[in-house]
Amino acid sequence: MKILQVTPFFKPMWESGGVARVAYDISRHLQQRGHEVTVYTTNMSTYRRGLPTNRPVDLEGMTVYYFENLRKFFPGRTVPVMPYYLPFVARKEMREFDIVHIHEHRTLLAVWASRYARRYGVPYILQQHGSLPRDRIMGKVRIKEFFDRVWGNGILEGASRVIAINAMELEQNIGMGVERSRITVIPNGVDPDRCRTERQKGEFRQEYGIPGDTRVVLYLGRIDQIKGIDFLVDAYGLLAREVGDTVLAIVGPEWGYRQVLEKRVNSLGIGDRVIFISYIDDVAFAYQDADVLVYPGKYEIFGLVAFEAILCGTPVIVTEGSGSADFVRESNCGYLVEYGNVHQLKECMKTCIEDPGEGRRMALRGQRYIRETLAWDRVIERLLKEYQRCL
Repeated sequence: MKILQVTPFFKPMWESGGVARVAYDISRHLQQRGHEVTVYTTNMSTYRRGLPTNRPVDLEGMTVYYFENLRKFFPGRTVPVMPYYLPFVARKEMREFDIVHIHEHRTLLAVWASRYARRYGVPYILQQHGSLPRDRIMGKVRIKEFFDRVWGNGILEGASRVIAINAMELEQNIGMGVERSRITVIPNGVDPDRCRTERQKGEFRQEYGIPGDTRVVLYLGRIDQIKGIDFLVDAYGLLAREVGDTVLAIVGPEWGYRQVLEKRVNSLGIGDRVIFISYIDDVAFAYQDADVLVYPGKYEIFGLVAFEAILCGTPVIVTEGSGSADFVRESNCGYLVEYGNVHQLKECMKTCIEDPGEGRRMALRGQRYIRETLAWDRVIERLLKEYQRCL
């Protein structure tokens, strides 16, 4: 098949989060199975990449367009992500594809890709990656409502199939008016290669000045308000009063929230026991030195970080609101806490530190579950069946 993947972020923009990772893994596995894969994406990144834009680039056998954003020409102003050259390419190429897979629908990439797909009679699949809700937790409520009235509802109605990651996202789609018959639940896959590192155990501690006998509580992800890091900081403030020789490592790219967290840390008097570390791609390097990973988000549709940590043998604590909570509960592979319950989170962290054996046993159970349920080979098989249904 000739398959088009449409995603706002793609390799190497890993700092943008799970969408880039999932879109890349799907594309890579499809290409390895002999399908012809093209990717429409943007060059939006936290870092200067110097990527060639508005023309096809060969990436591991895939054809990738990194479309330049119009915001380049308006420095210092808040301009929506506008890949202005995409319509010219889509109008010329869209009829050549057998199927289109759109990741996230509230983007101008999705607007143009869905429009030309419908014009040329090419079916498209939609996968929202947790971006569907219009509420205060997710933010930008009015912008989303406006977008949906103008474009979003039409994109949802035109999709041949909709992929939901779990039961939570299934209900979200139904609530937006998508017929149950058009929705299929397929979880994201987990790549074991992401959980291997050439760095030796102990090097993470050494590089960031953490003594070898100090227990490490790890957060890994975007430094973003929605991630619930303030909840973790408050709970760790309680833990620090009861358990000595611990440190909280907050690892990830800055998304406008670090200064708020630093003030909170200082107000709790734990500034000497909390370290902020910018984005690192070698995540296993951090996981292998952590005594426990905490994923404290207010809302998270999947929670890839928790599964990666489990594959590294690291005990995990996730919130009930996380999309990974159902998987953790089903396989009994980690601790679950109620979001905002700082005493419950403090006690779970304390248990992981004082009784590491149980956390490790949970991780082993989780490793078996992930290999049996979330391996990419299994996920791609299910995805290809959905492609065939559309055709």
